Amino acid sequence: MDYRLKWIGGATVIITIGQLKIAVDPVLCPKGTIQDYFWFKSARLEDPIFASSDFEDIDLWLITHDHEDHLDDIGISYISKTSKIISNPNGSKKLLKNNLNNIRMLRWGQSTTSQIKEYRIEVEAIPAIHGINPLSAILAGRGNGYYLKIWKADQELYIYITGDMVYKKKTIKALQGKKVDLLIANMGAAQQGSWIMTLTLNAEMLKKMIGQLHPTTVIPVHFGTFEHYKEPVEEVKALQDQKIQILDTGDWYDTTAVSDLQ
Repeated sequence: MDYRLKWIGGATVIITIGQLKIAVDPVLCPKGTIQDYFWFKSARLEDPIFASSDFEDIDLWLITHDHEDHLDDIGISYISKTSKIISNPNGSKKLLKNNLNNIRMLRWGQSTTSQIKEYRIEVEAIPAIHGINPLSAILAGRGNGYYLKIWKADQELYIYITGDMVYKKKTIKALQGKKVDLLIANMGAAQQGSWIMTLTLNAEMLKKMIGQLHPTTVIPVHFGTFEHYKEPVEEVKALQDQKIQILDTGDWYDTTAVSDLQ
């Protein structure tokens, strides 16, 4: 099943599959915005790149958690009340405060199935442990990764979105035996080197994850956008793995175009 993916910046992506549109974690504040995480502050280093039309007719929003670099006020303003929303508990609270009610809340291990247009979509919440250090993981709170099974007639597509997490056996165990056509990986090694320790994937963790999950395509996001994303994308490039597709902010990855070139 062919798809297109646009990276808006940060953790924000839009996945288009035929007439189906799925979007993840809208954070759309401009360059220079300072976000306050209580124990540290972080500036946005790059503007998001998008057109208003990108967020029109979104069928399904996936919210991994409520941190401001995943769900900000500008981003929330682009979520239509007619869109279905799947969120973890803390993201749900923030959305409800903004009068968005079409929400299905999922905790780790829970799943939900919907029929949207011609597609049947099953979404499972995967553990996203947001920190190597147990204390930092507790402070950061539980976020969700999402595993999507998408069917249309005899076609299928399997997508894993990591959310903010580090490599842990608990996550890998939840994904054992699952096919992964597309792995969207939240990189940047957030806060690596600080007392809080690493909060998101680094290149070495991604390498281990690829070795365990055997995805067809890997698209890293969540690097370069904010100053607390410490690891440069060059570390991912250095893995020299042909499965990894590096996008610039605002770029599309289109499997139809890739197929035409092969």
